[in-house]
Amino acid sequence: MDSRLLVRQFAPLGLMLVAGIALGAEQLTSDLDPVCGLPRLNLRQTAPDSLYELLAADDPTASTWERVLQVAPEGHDHSWHDPVARAQQLRFYRWNRVQPRPPLAPVDNFRLIDHAGVSHEVLRDADAAAIVLVFTDNVSLAETWAQLDPVRQAFADGSVRFWMINPKDARGDLAAAVQAAGVQIPVLHDAAQVVARAYHAERSGEVVVLSPGNMDELYRGAISDRCVVNGVEVRQDFLADALTLNQAGKPVKVTLTRALGAGLGLGAVAVPDYAHDVAPVLQQNCVKCHRPGDIGSFAMTNHAIIAAKALVMRANLLEGLMPPWHADAPVGTFSNDQSMAPADVAKLVAWVDAGSPKGTGGDPLAENVVPPAEDWPLGKPDAIVSIPRQTIPSWTHGRTIPYQYLVVGAPFTKDTWLRAAVVKPGNRKVVHHALLFTATSFLDVLQVQGGLGGFFAGYVPGVEPAIYPAGTGKLMKKGTFIVFQMHYTPVESEETDQTQVGLYVSSQVPDRELKTGSAYTTGFTIPPGVKESPTSAESVFAKPIILYEMSPHMHFRGKSMKFEAVLPDGSVETLLNVPKYDFAWQSMYRLAQPKSLPAGTTIRVSGAFDNSQWNPFNPDPTASVTFGEQTSDEMFIGYLNYAEVQ
Repeated sequence: MDSRLLVRQFAPLGLMLVAGIALGAEQLTSDLDPVCGLPRLNLRQTAPDSLYELLAADDPTASTWERVLQVAPEGHDHSWHDPVARAQQLRFYRWNRVQPRPPLAPVDNFRLIDHAGVSHEVLRDADAAAIVLVFTDNVSLAETWAQLDPVRQAFADGSVRFWMINPKDARGDLAAAVQAAGVQIPVLHDAAQVVARAYHAERSGEVVVLSPGNMDELYRGAISDRCVVNGVEVRQDFLADALTLNQAGKPVKVTLTRALGAGLGLGAVAVPDYAHDVAPVLQQNCVKCHRPGDIGSFAMTNHAIIAAKALVMRANLLEGLMPPWHADAPVGTFSNDQSMAPADVAKLVAWVDAGSPKGTGGDPLAENVVPPAEDWPLGKPDAIVSIPRQTIPSWTHGRTIPYQYLVVGAPFTKDTWLRAAVVKPGNRKVVHHALLFTATSFLDVLQVQGGLGGFFAGYVPGVEPAIYPAGTGKLMKKGTFIVFQMHYTPVESEETDQTQVGLYVSSQVPDRELKTGSAYTTGFTIPPGVKESPTSAESVFAKPIILYEMSPHMHFRGKSMKFEAVLPDGSVETLLNVPKYDFAWQSMYRLAQPKSLPAGTTIRVSGAFDNSQWNPFNPDPTASVTFGEQTSDEMFIGYLNYAEVQ
């Protein structure tokens, strides 16, 4: 742009208007808003296919001018007044033709949990015309909501989703703040601040409007601004205007404005050092699965591999896929918690955003390679029982195989208490799950097919082998048979499998027998195309119990599940909330402090299925789905490991 400037005196406020002569002085004219008494700038695009920005400064010699407005190509003429000018004695403006801003760090999707423990994921809301992200904190929540609510009401048909995002306050403080402010939309918790940083959010009330199908940014900046003089209001409805144009299928005219809310104070993040910051986080949280021969999709053995997978790692962190832990943080404390600390998530994302540099230090992953996974993670079993080798035909013979019930004799000649039992699938490619039961008669074997009687061990994707809870054990009686319930899923080639179970004998009789029960229902129908199909089930305990572990089980359409204890006095306590159920990682959640529950307690399990096209794992969104054993069917089971108190 030509460096020559046109300077105009703007009376009576002494404001200065600076326009680029090279682009034509007629682009920027000014007058005085009759209501607000503020300078009103009339912006004319002489090149309608170009992007323009308006810059402002208090000193025309300043090296950095503040970007206050950006008008998109084909935005045509625009009139704008500056709410900041009232406090200034002198104000200067410049109108430039510019190139589009370079893209921010790639955000193909993200998922956060809101104040009520509900999961929200951009791509699962891709049926919306737009998603509005409003960054705020608890201090500014009420003020931000007062500005936003009129816009929300104007788009109450649900075509636009409105999410507030809080990157500052503790998750446990959000619900009370939301209630006090009267907020009626989800307030998502950005614990690691990775979403706020990805979108460069700096101030409360700052808005980013996304087109969820392609993650394009349609608008960024203030919700609105207004001035009121003698009861007369002048508004600039930036957000509402952007949404209205987008709904009409037209380009958004003003794509950027300046947000004026209080600073969020997130601050800059120094680039983490690979050797001292990044590798230790991976060693602590990831390498136990991402090592040679284990379940992780790649082995983390050196910097080069990590750098090559960096963007995949970043996407998994933003979506909350890894590490595979899905319990909502404020509800319950679990001894096998595998979640990553928010500060560590922030480190990894910041490192990837900086280009995944190696730095000058060593390579801890290469220098301390974790040995391949052991056959038996709990050590050598006292006894190993195998099923006969099975042949699983390729999917050319059919996509489903009925459950196989294989009966094998137990190895013990007397009643034996077990302290653990670990199922080792012989072929993970085809073993979907394996559940093991004890039976002492043919009738018991038949009953296994209809319930959980005699259950003592199992394998599902994501399960972590573990010793039974302290002071408990499972009794394997003399003459017992072990029934393997095998669920196979065919692949493109014929495969074989010989699944085993390792049995670990207790050296003493435990204080309590560990029992497995469930709250479940088979009486549900999931309509086609529905994003939220609620379901619930209950189990009543006549005796007092000690609850140790809980595990939700659904199939590909499973969306969420919550466990609650309804006590005899009618009070309700949430024990576990899984806002996003993941069929690929079916965790057993072990309470750090076992929960004593009185006789007459009801365990209530509630949740939902997503049978829509926006569920990326849905086998067929056009199907009406009921209970069934195959993964194309559905289940709704809340497993419980407990002991009765005599």
